[in-house]
Amino acid sequence: MIVNKLAVQDLYTLTKLFDYDNVQEMISECTHDMQNGIIDIFVLYDKSVLIGELHVMYQSDDENFAVRGRRAYLFAFRVHKDFQGKGYGQYLIKKVISILKENGYQEFTVGVEDDNLRAIHIYQSLGFNEILLRKQEEYQGDKYEYNLYLMR
Repeated sequence: MIVNKLAVQDLYTLTKLFDYDNVQEMISECTHDMQNGIIDIFVLYDKSVLIGELHVMYQSDDENFAVRGRRAYLFAFRVHKDFQGKGYGQYLIKKVISILKENGYQEFTVGVEDDNLRAIHIYQSLGFNEILLRKQEEYQGDKYEYNLYLMR
């Protein structure tokens, strides 16, 4: 298994993990944010098969989420349905956190919806035990409400 940063020209491959309402909008937003150093997208491959993705935000207007050089926000964590429940997701998260720690980050945040019990369990087992805030937002017409968890 290999964890790499996704290149801008490979953004379309993410459609294998998530059914975007507007693929071009996603590609445009991610391209802008990647080229400006706001986010990176880490992907997990087994040979040529895309297994999972995890987006990392390095800066945010809301310091609860991210502060460059200190706190990173992990989001859009997805594992292909054929590989769920086999430890691949935990492997991806642990590897990305390790990479970020090597680059000076000490704190990590994740947003988790209340009904995503599998993700809550995974994150809590990794040390995301402090709830910073409750958040509501919308992405491509879908509304989300979630808790923002912190791992120090």
